[in-house]
Amino acid sequence: MARPEKPIDYTVPEVGDLAAYLRGLRDAANLTYAELADRAWFSESSVKRAARGGAAVPRWEVVVTYVSACGGSENEACGWYARATAAAAAAARDARRSTIMPKPQFARDLADLSGAMRDAYRRAGCPRVRHMEREAGPGRLPRNTAHGVITARALPKEVRTYIAFLEMCEVTGLDLIPWFAAWARICRVSPRQRVFHLSAPLPSEQLFIEWFNKTQESALAEGTGALTIVDGQQRLSTLVELRKGAESEVDIAA
Repeated sequence: MARPEKPIDYTVPEVGDLAAYLRGLRDAANLTYAELADRAWFSESSVKRAARGGAAVPRWEVVVTYVSACGGSENEACGWYARATAAAAAAARDARRSTIMPKPQFARDLADLSGAMRDAYRRAGCPRVRHMEREAGPGRLPRNTAHGVITARALPKEVRTYIAFLEMCEVTGLDLIPWFAAWARICRVSPRQRVFHLSAPLPSEQLFIEWFNKTQESALAEGTGALTIVDGQQRLSTLVELRKGAESEVDIAA
């Protein structure tokens, strides 16, 4: 008499659901694992592992051949597999999360800011740089830049890249404000630096523009000169111009 199959491991529920789906197909097809392995062209241990559950997702090649051998739908299997893959990745990331809270408000220099960014990265569960690059959007966060931050070799040269890195580390909304202040304090936005390349900044970038312009109002009031950002373009109002009462601003974003 065959040994009863072990219960499904629901360590990651969605991976367990995928296993249950596969077992249901095999039962409906009335196949033993040996017969399934012959049809799927994978070893018996491989098809058994695919229907075991746990925290690790089986390879797609095993799943799709398993489903095909049982007469199931590849499109349906794809949905189960996508949910299991996303959940397993999230669970693995949660397991890597650091409990250390980054404190950009206390950063005094570039080394401190670099350390705070790495703390944010570890608290986010150390996402893969390829994933960060893809999720950030075209041109916002090159993987070599992200890798440079993670390995403490470099900091982003542009605030747009800096913001993208933080967003990929799950720092969003008003939580970005202390990071804006650290950037403005430590990196000292250069009059020749292009803040944003786009005329239509993303919400987080627009938040920076609004915050930065607001912080410059006091500098204007004190007559010390101010750097403002208009429509995603950086403009410089110099002390000399202010003293002369010049109404125009010098556009240095081009």
